[in-house]
Amino acid sequence: MRINQEMLLKIARDHIARRVRKEKDLVAVYLTGSVSEGEPLLGGSTDIDLIFVHKEEPPVKREVLRVTYEISLDIEHHHQSFYTYHRRLRQNPWIGHALCKHQNILLDNDHWLEFIQAGVSARFDSPENVYGRAQQFAEKARTLWFDLNDSEEVRWEDWFALYFKAVGTAANAPACLNGPALTTRRFMLDFTSRMETLERLPLIGDLTRLLGNENMNDALFLQWHPVWEETLEAANKQDDCPVNISKVRKAYFLQSVEAMAESGSLHAVLWPMMETWQQALSCLKDKEHLQKWQEFLAALGFKEDKREDLLSDLDHFIDQTEQLLEGYKNEYSL
Repeated sequence: MRINQEMLLKIARDHIARRVRKEKDLVAVYLTGSVSEGEPLLGGSTDIDLIFVHKEEPPVKREVLRVTYEISLDIEHHHQSFYTYHRRLRQNPWIGHALCKHQNILLDNDHWLEFIQAGVSARFDSPENVYGRAQQFAEKARTLWFDLNDSEEVRWEDWFALYFKAVGTAANAPACLNGPALTTRRFMLDFTSRMETLERLPLIGDLTRLLGNENMNDALFLQWHPVWEETLEAANKQDDCPVNISKVRKAYFLQSVEAMAESGSLHAVLWPMMETWQQALSCLKDKEHLQKWQEFLAALGFKEDKREDLLSDLDHFIDQTEQLLEGYKNEYSL
């Protein structure tokens, strides 16, 4: 089967048509994510990211539905009140970009979403709004760093989870100067291309080192890839498995990681592996799975006695992003 953007849009529209007949409170539906950007496939798999806007409070916040093994629908549900102060969405690093594209609107009763879109897109790319989207990540990253620096009694696995969150938050600060917030699968791929555009290549190397890529190689990937897959499968047997790693999305993550490894982009596989692995552990409480995770971290060089070194390297990375944003602020006299 040949998957292309036209096919994916038809799948989305057909699904929306079926839902409209059942759910009478649907106000609007719009497209986000890689399909809206025109680059949906990675490893021959993709998902179709949609946001449903309801008049009534939706029963669920998010659902993931299977279309085929390679394609899934990832639907986020919003109450209409979310858009009351819609101009604030100019500084939303996730859906702001999607709302600025007219072609992303797939359902719009009474042209309500067009009105919202007009308010969001006005001055969306102004320097103050670009800076605002990036700065919120820089401030949050520094806050997380202070939390890491003052947590000697925190268990190592909890400390590392916070460290990983801080790294991702810090990376989003410069990334949001020329695009939306980074997604899980394309995290390093998009960060690399955006830093190349900004001519900040050293940040790419700094980030890869923060994620343990200095110790990553083909042999290590081949050793731990099946363990990661087994962990995701084990999580799917739990009633509280996070929807993001449900079995419906197996190809979405596995095939993309395999494709990046095979294409020579081994540096890009660690973020989606580690992100989803941690999500799986949130519903797996047995010692065996936790021990395997800790062994994987140790293989990458993440050990408890390295906390101070990790903190220092993260501090340096955040400093670099803060300086970049300060330069942007000064350039536009903000």
